[in-house]
Amino acid sequence: MYRRLFGFHKWESVRSLIDGLGRLDFKHLVMTYKVRFYKKRAYGANSVMSDLFYVHMMDTDYVAECLTVFHGNGAAIDCIRTDFVSG
Repeated sequence: MYRRLFGFHKWESVRSLIDGLGRLDFKHLVMTYKVRFYKKRAYGANSVMSDLFYVHMMDTDYVAECLTVFHGNGAAIDCIRTDFVSG
């Protein structure tokens, strides 16, 4: 979408444009939604769902993603944005 809208060629990176607009790419948007979902599961009122989250966290390959739940809301999103900018 950005390529068509702003006239970028296929070989030109749109990452700096997306960052300059204050947006995230699709991969990092999904990470943001996952962190919010995990946070709701970890700190929710339903103890069964909370326990299942902790079991999932110990058994998953995405431990770093799950651990961002323990940051504050802003810090978790900042970690994702930093990953996007550096990546």
